[in-house]
Amino acid sequence: MNNIFYRQIAFVSGLLLLFSFIGHAQRGIEYISEEVAASLQKKQVQIKSELELSQLNEWSGYYIGHDDQLTASLLSWSATSGFAIWREKCDPSDTRVNYGTLDFNGKSLIFLPERIEKSQNTYTFSSWVFVPVKWGEQHWLIPSDKLILFAYAVNSGSNTEIDRFFVKVSDSMKERKGSPLLPKEYSSYLRVKSKRTQVLEVGASEPNWYPKLTINVGSSHGVVEGMNFWLFGAKNVDVQIQVTEVGKQKSVARVTDVMITGEKDIEIKPKVGWRFSSRASKNY
Repeated sequence: MNNIFYRQIAFVSGLLLLFSFIGHAQRGIEYISEEVAASLQKKQVQIKSELELSQLNEWSGYYIGHDDQLTASLLSWSATSGFAIWREKCDPSDTRVNYGTLDFNGKSLIFLPERIEKSQNTYTFSSWVFVPVKWGEQHWLIPSDKLILFAYAVNSGSNTEIDRFFVKVSDSMKERKGSPLLPKEYSSYLRVKSKRTQVLEVGASEPNWYPKLTINVGSSHGVVEGMNFWLFGAKNVDVQIQVTEVGKQKSVARVTDVMITGEKDIEIKPKVGWRFSSRASKNY
């Protein structure tokens, strides 16, 4: 699928989420306490009013990011009113929200969430510091601890991976020209060659999923946790893996997606010797 197709999906998904987000008519709201629901609604109304009436900087507004092809999160923020973020998966009990104040200095956006309790319905990030990144005509917000992963997602050519990060909804159909304008210390990651790796070991079988794989690249090769690789050289099947543990020379990865492109009844068994590339296959 081409870039235009994915941008159309992101744009339409963003608009649908936008209406439900602002209207506060989400079916998952029943799984959130009345106090949290009221605070979220108040924050949404404040942000919406400020976005409609104020002269704002170019970065404020609504952003969408995709956990996967069926799950999206919508983030809204304005300088005075703060931020609100909402995610609802197919299972409404897994609804996650947060809101709070923020500090924006032009180089970083620091969210200060009000919900800090550990709960299934609390939206959290490993870092609440985001870096604004221009990419052609688009505005992106990238967690400060995910800048290398964002660069690798761009290098992979996988729209699925790129769209996991937050892009401004109004920019979804705009053109991406050149490379993203990452902070200087991260820009070199956009120029690295694609990495190739091979499966050294297949782990023990796991219930209802594929075993973990040990691959022959690690931190000394520029590999980081969360990095993705795609199978190449195999017929009738596409496999995506994600690094979960990084050693100096070897890493452990889990299978995150499998697509059968040929015979539908073939059995997929990960094998020692399977080869993967950090450049995505055409189906991703």
